[in-house]
Amino acid sequence: MKRFLGGLLAACALAIGGAEAQPRDPFDLQAMSGAERTAFLRAMPKGGDLHLHLAGSAYPETYLQWAIEDGVCIDPAALSLAPPPCSAPLRPASDALSDNGLWSRMLDSLSTRQPGFADRSGHDQFFTAFDRFGATDPKRAGDMLADVMQRMAIQNTWYVEVMVTPQSRESRAVGRAIGWKGDMRAQAAAGRAQLEALVPGAIAQTDALEARARDVLGCATPHPAAGCQVTVRYLVQSNRLVPLQETFAQLQLGVALIARDHRWVGLQLVAPEDHPSAIRNYAAHMQMVGFLSDHGRKARVALHAGELTPAFATPGDLSFHIASAVRDAGASRIGHGVDLAYEDGAAGLVREMAERGVMVEVNLTSNAVILGVSGDDHPWRWLRSANVPFALSTDDPGISRSELSQEYARGAGEGMTYADLRRSARNALAFSFLAGESLWTDAPRYERATAACAADLGRPEPSRACAAFLARSDKAREQFRFEARLAAFEASVR
Repeated sequence: MKRFLGGLLAACALAIGGAEAQPRDPFDLQAMSGAERTAFLRAMPKGGDLHLHLAGSAYPETYLQWAIEDGVCIDPAALSLAPPPCSAPLRPASDALSDNGLWSRMLDSLSTRQPGFADRSGHDQFFTAFDRFGATDPKRAGDMLADVMQRMAIQNTWYVEVMVTPQSRESRAVGRAIGWKGDMRAQAAAGRAQLEALVPGAIAQTDALEARARDVLGCATPHPAAGCQVTVRYLVQSNRLVPLQETFAQLQLGVALIARDHRWVGLQLVAPEDHPSAIRNYAAHMQMVGFLSDHGRKARVALHAGELTPAFATPGDLSFHIASAVRDAGASRIGHGVDLAYEDGAAGLVREMAERGVMVEVNLTSNAVILGVSGDDHPWRWLRSANVPFALSTDDPGISRSELSQEYARGAGEGMTYADLRRSARNALAFSFLAGESLWTDAPRYERATAACAADLGRPEPSRACAAFLARSDKAREQFRFEARLAAFEASVR
């Protein structure tokens, strides 16, 4: 009996030891601690960020530093930045360097880091923050872009589509002078010449933006910052809160600009979707976008739609926004899409999005902070099971104090697997608005690459045939670069 028990205990010990000795799957995110996951996903190549507002990209600390350098003031009552002169009750922004309380309150005011700050909801704190840093010198836009590019590179992410409003005042002035005619063909004809005359100024504005960013990053020096390797494209954002004629003019300028400058790749509508003006004009906005873009054929369309919950909209308004963005405006990408379950015929809409390859830009932190939607209430699991492509993105990382790596870590914390996140990264490039053919012929499955490059995937350099294919496609070049980085990352982890 002693011999039997001894053998049994030895066998158990061997079995236990053997189980302990089994190597852990290095890609099992659920087996990792939160800190380990964060580091792992920061190093993981993430394809790109398709939903990022330039104005909301900088952290409050960065805005304050620019304010100090530019002689901007702080309004201590409103906790906002204000233009000079800094006479009482305004204070020089530099005062915040010696007043720790003021510095801390300004960080709270310009971000969503403190829930319930100033008795505001996350929704109100977020959307009003833009007004509080609005006094920042417009010339800092290039600095903002440099900041975005460098932060992307640090996170091993090399493509970004940035939302910017080109020639905003000028295009709105054209629309205002024309007025609203109630007929879109007449509206377009009335403003065409004046808006097309603004295109050279928009291109020059883009040149200056990029020149400043590259100067900040030292891209022409012997030691350029890593951000110089990030590819940037732009989405024309138009304001959905201004009068119809002004929104129309901004969109019409956007279509003209996209036709003449390859850096501008698509249309967007921005501002709170639940604002009374946005609600009242939503159907008209979708018709405008559909008309001017020829339902996405003349200019690609990515729209904020479904950034709503019953706390911010009526059942009627929750019932159609995503469907109208897809069907009436021709959107091939939906930003947020959180209210999907409240859409009329939601199951059919989801099937339609899967069949048409309409991708959803999922902004987990933004949705949690602004709308209070997270975990099982978020529709990303439904999208996954229905084969609707989605890609994680940041929205306004400076205000939300997030970054793309944190979005990936949050996704993993909510149940996304490494395979889900790798697909998200690939989706960000396959469903980007970059010009040219895709490297993949079966997105979003990613099982078949184009014949010219199939044997080269994951290699740092393409074969001659693959290089010839890549030379014809901006999209395929970014995808090839990503696959090489992904292969190197996965090899380093195994």
